[in-house]
Amino acid sequence: MKSGILKIKYISFSLLAILSVSCTKNFKDINTDPDKVTDEMLDMDNLRSGGAISAMQMDVIPCSDEGANAYQRAQNLVGDIFSGYMSGSNNWNGSSNNNTYNLRFGGWSDVLFDIAYTKVMPQWKTISSDKNKENSPVSYAMGQVIKIMALHRVTDAYGPIPYSKFGQGLFTPYDSQEAVYNSFFTELDEAIEILEDYAISNPASRPLQQYDLIYEGDISKWAKFANTLKLRLAMRISYADPVNAQKYAEQAVGSRLGVMTGNDDNAELHSVGGIVVYNPLQVLWFMYNDTRMGASMESFLKGYNDPRMEKYFSESTLDEGGFHGMRNGINVDNVEEYRKLSSPNVSNTDPVLWMCAAEAYFLRAEGAARGWDMKGQEKELYETGVKTSFDQHGASIGTYLTTEASPAKFVDAVGGNSIGALTSISPVYNESDSFEKKLERIITQKWLAMFPEGMEAWSEFRRTGYPKIFPVVVNNSAGTIDTETQIRRLLFPQTEYDNNSQNVQKAISLLGGADNGGTRLWWDKK
Repeated sequence: MKSGILKIKYISFSLLAILSVSCTKNFKDINTDPDKVTDEMLDMDNLRSGGAISAMQMDVIPCSDEGANAYQRAQNLVGDIFSGYMSGSNNWNGSSNNNTYNLRFGGWSDVLFDIAYTKVMPQWKTISSDKNKENSPVSYAMGQVIKIMALHRVTDAYGPIPYSKFGQGLFTPYDSQEAVYNSFFTELDEAIEILEDYAISNPASRPLQQYDLIYEGDISKWAKFANTLKLRLAMRISYADPVNAQKYAEQAVGSRLGVMTGNDDNAELHSVGGIVVYNPLQVLWFMYNDTRMGASMESFLKGYNDPRMEKYFSESTLDEGGFHGMRNGINVDNVEEYRKLSSPNVSNTDPVLWMCAAEAYFLRAEGAARGWDMKGQEKELYETGVKTSFDQHGASIGTYLTTEASPAKFVDAVGGNSIGALTSISPVYNESDSFEKKLERIITQKWLAMFPEGMEAWSEFRRTGYPKIFPVVVNNSAGTIDTETQIRRLLFPQTEYDNNSQNVQKAISLLGGADNGGTRLWWDKK
């Protein structure tokens, strides 16, 4: 992380949201047919202040003007490290930071929240009106789906969040996470109906093509993405609300256009026309030298002799070469040596992954193992998920699904933090295994397939306990986070304590526990 640049000036998000919405009053209403949205509203000059589909997409995972610093603090130093995908190769604050569960250091825990409420939500507000819903239903529905994609990441990090009353006042109340999820499903149902109706009636049409940085106006793919997002969120509540989890999951899979089935359905943020998207992860590993392969990734990929290793990471620059990661929660006492470890194999022109088709197959495989109607058998769905991931990355699957293999011991190539594998789970699926063993296998392979989207990987680890991720070596949480259970959430932002304190106190009561990283979220019931 480059110090001294791109620092966020924190303003109460509610006030900034109102200012952002009010500054768009000079825009024309979106009152065209579903194939058109005015250039005035969506041109590049208005990306930061306008409220547009493109701008919303740029900050679901932060990739806009805040650049790599925002991405680093909202994504990489949160989900990417807590999921075991990567580790921080710097010693910010003497290694007392998110890596070691010092969650107040540097305001890092505030950034995900701040981006959502000062960027995504004000932009959504401008296209969420009843008038726009009537005159441009496709842009309205896309806006709803993008909002939910962004805000589920926020609620899954913090718990209760401002939602139903966003933009209605300077001091915004919080909704419980259960209420937020209920709203998600209601809003997704509405959006899916609009998107499927349009896609089926207008199969060749590409509305918003030049502004859509995900599917370039292919509404059938938007419908599949929305259904897959619904399936993801349904599975998220499988332990908190199993009846509705099954209902929503079966609805998503059984919908008219269904869920993602091939890699051409993958949701990836990429450059379109004059709108250029740079992948911030390249800056983190190359320019900042701040992130390297996690020890858990090394253990699984090496143990399985997984050919995706070289697709995901570059070889280390140690004298011995090879692929080497590092433990999370260590004292990074020799920064230059740790920076020689394997870095993410990501260039600045690579798209930014939101969701892949492999995830949809693993969600369906888990649902089938639970006895839900997922339009397929659990073993077939699981194996198709693995194959889809290998195809996505251009890797040869060989005997991966038939040869027994176990995660490897992690041998620390730089420090003294070696550790034996925490599980012997293999990739070979056996339908006679217990549900719990099948679940571990499904989630382990889903975790490998979703790389590098660490926020979702962290959520699934918290929901299921899988895969078996190495715990931190040093825990600076002052006893609020159990080392073995690992971190469960982020703290409510300090800016909210400063500017919206009464509602934060109510949010803590909705959370049902102390505002610390050890308190479980509503859906974290296993």
